[in-house]
Amino acid sequence: MKYIYKTLSILGVTLLAAGCAQPAVSSSSAPQETEETKVQEDDIYIFFTSDTHCSVDENLGFPAAKAVVDDTKAEHPYVSLVDLGDYIQGGTIGSLTFGLMPIELMNDMNYDIATLGNHEFDYGMPQLKQLISMMDFDLTVCNITYTGKNEDIFKDIPKYVMKEYGNTKVAFIGITTPGSITSSTPDNFQEDGEFVYDFGAGDGGKRLAGIVQKTVDEAREAGADYVVALSHLGATEEDGENNSINLIHNTTGIDAVLDGHAHIVISGTEYPNAEGKDVLLASVGTKMQNLGELIISPDGTFSSLLISEYNRQDEEIAAKIAEAHDKISAVLGEKVCDLAFDMPITDEEGIRIVRTRETGLADLIADSMRSQNGTDIAFVNGGGVRHALSAGEITMERLFEVLPFQNTIGVCRVSGQQVIDLLEIASAYTESITSFDGAPVGESGGFLIPSGLRYTINTSVPSGVQRDENGMATGIEGERRVTDITVLKDGEWVPIDPEAEYTVSSSSYILFSNGDGNTAFSGAEVIIKEGKDDFNTLIDYIKENGGISETYQTTDGRITVK
Repeated sequence: MKYIYKTLSILGVTLLAAGCAQPAVSSSSAPQETEETKVQEDDIYIFFTSDTHCSVDENLGFPAAKAVVDDTKAEHPYVSLVDLGDYIQGGTIGSLTFGLMPIELMNDMNYDIATLGNHEFDYGMPQLKQLISMMDFDLTVCNITYTGKNEDIFKDIPKYVMKEYGNTKVAFIGITTPGSITSSTPDNFQEDGEFVYDFGAGDGGKRLAGIVQKTVDEAREAGADYVVALSHLGATEEDGENNSINLIHNTTGIDAVLDGHAHIVISGTEYPNAEGKDVLLASVGTKMQNLGELIISPDGTFSSLLISEYNRQDEEIAAKIAEAHDKISAVLGEKVCDLAFDMPITDEEGIRIVRTRETGLADLIADSMRSQNGTDIAFVNGGGVRHALSAGEITMERLFEVLPFQNTIGVCRVSGQQVIDLLEIASAYTESITSFDGAPVGESGGFLIPSGLRYTINTSVPSGVQRDENGMATGIEGERRVTDITVLKDGEWVPIDPEAEYTVSSSSYILFSNGDGNTAFSGAEVIIKEGKDDFNTLIDYIKENGGISETYQTTDGRITVK
């Protein structure tokens, strides 16, 4: 793996990041055949990954996945490998190289096609343009429209990619979540304060379905025998009106939807489309829990399965991953402290409760922001806390896994009423339970965990938060579900004063970019626009306090959910 030209400074150390390569020309996965033998004489195998979040060597991992694909190619002529998005962010190899290392590893894996997830936008459009230029695989997305005055980096990205397997043509249509606008940084999609990117949100999911339907029709007219959607939409109610199940119900002509974004596992379930015909839906979870396998038989039958274990690994990929980690570990291997207890962010079912409830680790992060910036209040969003801490030696690398985004911390001055509104918007999705039948309930990356503040969420009160087609909060109607808000003042908990002013520290994403569509702080008085990042803020707080206090082993009642 080559590392040239681009440099990146973190913690005062210079890293060499991955250099760029020219994009490869698209080619079919099918072998060269004569006209006499050009038939689909074997099953078509489409392997798929999703929401890897840089976890290239966790769970099944890239080395075993590469072995599965290569072993299948050795026995069968029609094999492809695709990804459904969220591959460049979520771990140190992505964040410290702004996505370059994951793309090089995907090139080494010989991916054929990928689409974009919401986290592909996290490093900004200029960086995404660079990442696209170095992809040796096809990228497809059908539902992004640009109306700005600058460069449209998506103008040459096809709405679908056609692959030939013998005499069978399969169209792969890329679809990314309209929620990208709020779940990534809203500023990335704006020019001069106005949104210039449109992902097809609105009309109860029918607008997105119409965009996809037009693409399906175009692919069929171009000769596609089958259509496979590479979807980063999610398949739960929490994924909103644009989820993949609604997409199936509102379209025709799609044979299978391979879905990501929700981090759930679906081995293969059928849902009726707009004509009542069954469409296969499958999802692999996250962090390489599974490698998905879609099989198209010569008679047109679709089936799927998930692979979580394999008895062989590709040694070349394993070596390249080790090389990548060695480069990162040289910087992040420094010990910060020892930890005597575990600090989870999930429950025993694996549900990410940090997105629905207070956790000790989130409390620690919020406290570090408030302490280091000297503010009255601080917040961390649950979606920004990406990894648990287990007992043992805590290194910079382990803390970076917790806070991989390197979000800069800002400070602003707001009214008590703005804080009240912020909490109401952030708690809109919270429910009395956190899971049902193994699936998350009420999960939201915009759920806020505070420091210097306590409050209650009454889930029996329906949320009155109003949002526009982009998911941006536009107002709050009716009864409030967030009550009993108190602020720590001079060592005492006192009711928040809507007319008073408070200083607040949090990520600039939350304070100044309407992160997760929370617009409550729009127009806030800026004290610090972009200060120290959250990662170094946490490190400094831990070092100044001589480690992590045992008080963070449990929560201390900052959020009450009833």
